Amino acid sequence: MKHFLKSATFFVTILTLAFVIQSCNSVKPIEKAQLEGGPWVLKTLKGEPAQTAFSGELPNINFDFSKNLLSGSGGCNRYTGGFTLSEKNIFSAPQLASTMMACMHANKESEFLAALSTPNLVVSLSKEGQLTFSEGKNVLLEFEKSQKTATSEVTNIVNVDNISGKWTLSSIEGEDMAVLFPDKPASMEITTDGKVFGNAGCNTYRSTFTLEENTIKFGPAMSTKMACPSLKGESLFLSKLSTPLQAALTGDKLTFLSEGKVVLEFTKDTGDK
Repeated sequence: MKHFLKSATFFVTILTLAFVIQSCNSVKPIEKAQLEGGPWVLKTLKGEPAQTAFSGELPNINFDFSKNLLSGSGGCNRYTGGFTLSEKNIFSAPQLASTMMACMHANKESEFLAALSTPNLVVSLSKEGQLTFSEGKNVLLEFEKSQKTATSEVTNIVNVDNISGKWTLSSIEGEDMAVLFPDKPASMEITTDGKVFGNAGCNTYRSTFTLEENTIKFGPAMSTKMACPSLKGESLFLSKLSTPLQAALTGDKLTFLSEGKVVLEFTKDTGDK
């Protein structure tokens, strides 16, 4: 009898240990619905309060699981890129592309983007709503959900309705806009019936476009042939419209990317100027 009890006790102990080990090793996947929507605003960067690291706008992050697309603000520049999130909550976004605007406020944008691009980060979401990205035991990034609605900040699904209107070029491959466009920056007006036209810096142009799953393709551009003091910026701008581009819409910013690199960024013309 004693031998039986010892055997039974041993068996129960083994089952209990197996259950504990299995429970410890099992990871509950974060529900996509809990992350999507955003924006998530940075709370800490490697333990430093975001308000200390960024004197201007705080970085944020937005998830679009339908396209596996990540986007947001790095504190000054806008970024976007693909990402993966496994069932074990392992996150990777190795090829984030960002605009290259000159920033007025002191910030640690480069450190933020480097941390976000770290491969195989472990993502966790607390009951209090804190979203953390960790490398080993080190928490690199901590976010909290913004009270603002995502639709007021980011629209990841681009269509002819939300990109139609007048746009002014604000960045082209990080080049000096004042040198490329000494008189006025290039502009683009997009219509819902597939037409596009504007000013390339001196000459006017017109073309057509197709848009499918955030990929925009422009037809051959027809332009006037005015004698202009400088055509460097104009030629560069029009050349960027000759290849398929990925479109991303963030607030009043329309960004065109090629192979993960930001080539053109426009600001919506509100008509107030």
